Amino acid sequence: MISLKSCRYGVFQSIANRSVSRLFTTSSITHNEFVPATPEQEAFVDRKTEKGLFSRKTYLADYYRKLYDNNEILLFVHANTLSKPDNMRYRKELENIGARLHVIKTSIFKLVLKSLHEPDPAAKGVSERNKENDHPLLPLLGGPTAIIAIPKSDPSVVTAVLKVLRPANEKLLLIGAKVESEVMDLDAINAFKVLPSKETLQGQLVGLLSMAGGAGLVRTLQTPSTALYLNLDQRKQDMEEQSN
Repeated sequence: MISLKSCRYGVFQSIANRSVSRLFTTSSITHNEFVPATPEQEAFVDRKTEKGLFSRKTYLADYYRKLYDNNEILLFVHANTLSKPDNMRYRKELENIGARLHVIKTSIFKLVLKSLHEPDPAAKGVSERNKENDHPLLPLLGGPTAIIAIPKSDPSVVTAVLKVLRPANEKLLLIGAKVESEVMDLDAINAFKVLPSKETLQGQLVGLLSMAGGAGLVRTLQTPSTALYLNLDQRKQDMEEQSN
């Protein structure tokens, strides 16, 4: 059990730290034993959660919500039993190309998907209130499932991930994906992986506009939004005066 003295010295100051997060899931610490040291910790303690604040279910709901919100691409794979060497191997290879493998508890991930519109999917009453909700990713969560998370929407990383998965055969079988706000099946993923990155497309667009004599338009598109709004608003006023 974590001591009160340890809590006072900020055991939970770095809640995102992996070792501390693991400590949350195994510790039997209670609300009354934790003394918050920062405003962020105070807000954390004030939450009214369905399960215990420091329970594994609450931790996983928080973690999955963060995983969903902070990664533009989530690749869902059917995860059959991996040996320990294979598990370590695939995790390391994926990390080397900018992706991370997460084996998930599907029942809790489903709860999070159904409650994405809620400020806190782990809050008291949320699970019951949203149990009939649907989400297009739910069909992908049948059986043992893992997620390969990619922070940025980069097709080249998806291509690299598929190369890593190829020798895994049925141990890690790709079944679908979330790319930004779109849910994709295997055909859509294969079409997406050969696309250029958003940065490349933006550079190509700027180059085409410049070559076509659209330098003025390029400058306008690069203008801060506030200045652009003021210019358009002034133009609108001028046209109304002419009309009158």
